[in-house]
Amino acid sequence: MRQHTSTCPSDPAMAGKAATPRPRRKRARHPRLAVGDRVRFAEGTLAGTGVVDAVTSDYSIIWVWTDEGQGRRMFVQGYGSIVSALQEEAAEQEDPVAAC
Repeated sequence: MRQHTSTCPSDPAMAGKAATPRPRRKRARHPRLAVGDRVRFAEGTLAGTGVVDAVTSDYSIIWVWTDEGQGRRMFVQGYGSIVSALQEEAAEQEDPVAAC
């Protein structure tokens, strides 16, 4: 017995339409900080330095033990808070010619 193969799409609503790729969601790239990194943070009127205590797998949420005795704080990257590594900033300030 011979099987019948159809060239018709399985969904009648898609008949005559070419398959268009769905737009991809833009993903934010957060700084890849590791536990124990020295960081500088700013959120609203709060600013200071500290040590990274924990990060999520996508680096979007960072917990920092602050140096000023403000305790452990959580920062959500991209929603009004900025957390950056101190080593990167110190290297840029020490060698301004390398950046040119």
